[in-house]
Order: sequence, then structure tokens, then C-alpha cells
Amino acid sequence: MGNLEVGMTVTYKITSMGLKVPVLHKVIYAHDLGMPAEYQRSYQDHLVDEWLKENCKHPYYRSPGYLPEKSIQFECERDATWFALRWA
Repeated sequence: MGNLEVGMTVTYKITSMGLKVPVLHKVIYAHDLGMPAEYQRSYQDHLVDEWLKENCKHPYYRSPGYLPEKSIQFECERDATWFALRWA
């Protein structure tokens, strides 16, 4: 798996090409209701957006709308843990 380096609360992995990339932590917070998640924008999504803006100190990434679940991938372990405690 390569060498791991911890910087602040972001864990980095060195790839086989020598690149330093963050290890992402995925948290699923909702599942689809029989249709792509992109068509299920809800009040919960709005609340999640507001929480992410107010509380995350490092980059995060949303799942694409064609997946059967809504999730966020975090670079920061702390951000992922706090999000999971609140939303998962």
C-alpha cells in the first residue's frame, strides 16, 4: 500500500509514481428511493451543505448523482468523523 504520512488530520499516501495524495474517508448519509440521487435533492441535502461549509477545514467531495447513495469523501479524518457523528 505504500508509505503513509500524517499531516495535521489529513493522511497522505505515496503512490507508486511517487505522488503524495490524500487518503479519502467516505461517509454515506442517504440512499436512493428508486431513482438517481441527482433527482432527490432534499432539505437534508441543504442542511448537509450548510454543515459542510461551516465545519470543514479541508477539502471534501460529493458523490456523483448517478450512484444509488449520497456520500461525501473527506481528506480530513476529523471532518469525516464529525460528519459521520452528525449525519450517518
